[in-house]
Amino acid sequence: METYWVEGLFIPAKMKNKKTVTGGLSKVEPFAKTIWANSEAEAVRLATDELAGGQWVEGPIVNRQSEEQRMRAMNAPELPGMDVVKKRKTKND
Repeated sequence: METYWVEGLFIPAKMKNKKTVTGGLSKVEPFAKTIWANSEAEAVRLATDELAGGQWVEGPIVNRQSEEQRMRAMNAPELPGMDVVKKRKTKND
């Protein structure tokens, strides 16, 4: 099994039955989850199952890299205070 990052936007099952467009679209929620699967198609199927009757509005997009890995590959600046803190070496007496 391999790790896939599935991202997209969906309307929950409760809201997809609304008659008005604005009522349904105002309840759009993000979906971003790491899924272990054998293929991209299986990852999409598992993500769709997790919506519990919801409907995809945008996506799903399947990636092999996480958002963190993509940002580091682009050399994007990090937020202050988010870098790894190096531990000081202590002297043993």
